[in-house]
Amino acid sequence: MANITLEELSFTYPGAAQPTLLPISVEIKDGEAFALLGASGAGKTTLLNLLSGLLVPTTGRILFDGVDVSEQSGSQRNLAQVFQFPVLYESLTVADNLAFPLSARKADNGLSGSDIKARVAKIAGELDIEHLLKRKPKALSLFQKQLVAIGRALVRPDVSVVLLDEPLTAVEPRTKWQLRQSLKRLQQELGVTMIYVTHDQTEALTFADRVGVMADGNILQTASPQEVYEHPAQEFVGFFIGSPGMNFVDITPGAGGNVYSHHGVASTAQRLGFRPEWAKLVKGAVAPELSKVSWSGTVTLNQVLGTQDGQPVGITTVMGDAGELKVRGPITGASGDKVVVVLDRFISFSNEKYMASHYND
Repeated sequence: MANITLEELSFTYPGAAQPTLLPISVEIKDGEAFALLGASGAGKTTLLNLLSGLLVPTTGRILFDGVDVSEQSGSQRNLAQVFQFPVLYESLTVADNLAFPLSARKADNGLSGSDIKARVAKIAGELDIEHLLKRKPKALSLFQKQLVAIGRALVRPDVSVVLLDEPLTAVEPRTKWQLRQSLKRLQQELGVTMIYVTHDQTEALTFADRVGVMADGNILQTASPQEVYEHPAQEFVGFFIGSPGMNFVDITPGAGGNVYSHHGVASTAQRLGFRPEWAKLVKGAVAPELSKVSWSGTVTLNQVLGTQDGQPVGITTVMGDAGELKVRGPITGASGDKVVVVLDRFISFSNEKYMASHYND
């Protein structure tokens, strides 16, 4: 396995006026499950191609265990890759597909035929595909094919890192969770370094030990899924992560002892952000509490997501003096009802960057 370090890594395509990747510095620990999360055009694929050796950095370095591999090929870096659509040898059985990375380098890795069979059996057992070993790819479902592709990437015991490029995009939604759980379990049991590239926040947040959120060719924040969700480093991260994303309200805290300064919001703060579940609704045309950060408005939409203790719960959209806000919790009002949105906690931002977390005491 490998400890991977990116030092001021950037890339500009020949003839391009602007760089695709801005200078990026990040460390991915040996044995870590790391996710690169971002929308289309964020720079994920370019960064993955730099890691895989398909591209050479314009500036900066890529280090594997302290060794500069920036200009080495993928084979020299000793890595494996899983793609969006599984690529298997149709003429070979599942067992032979799994064994191929070992058999092709038999002279280099010193493994005997029995060693290869044992390794194939171990990986097949971990993925619960022993019953498929004698089948050929044409007899497999897409889900099973992707399991085999993942197994082939992991079969080499000397692989330094496994790169996964949107590996679940083509898999049916009902089987995505199962495949993600299998992949996560295998990563933990084998202790292999994995870099998982995706635009799907659910995949990233449920798979990775840490997530790097990308936008406009830069990594905006690298942290645990919980940290990214609860303490977004930038407004974009707060909005991009979550369904729905974070609410934002323009504020002018000032220094006059108002409710914002009462909660320790600095006078330089420009916006306030909160997750939909960090607020509650008080029904009725009552004035916002002076000691609480709250705003009055009118319910415009209720999206029921289920019930709790026999009562409907979901997402309520409120339009009022703070703009459009979304609150997750008990459905307390119908469309047109007057309500007050009261916060339990919130975050202050300045120049779109995180300042501090606050609680509505």
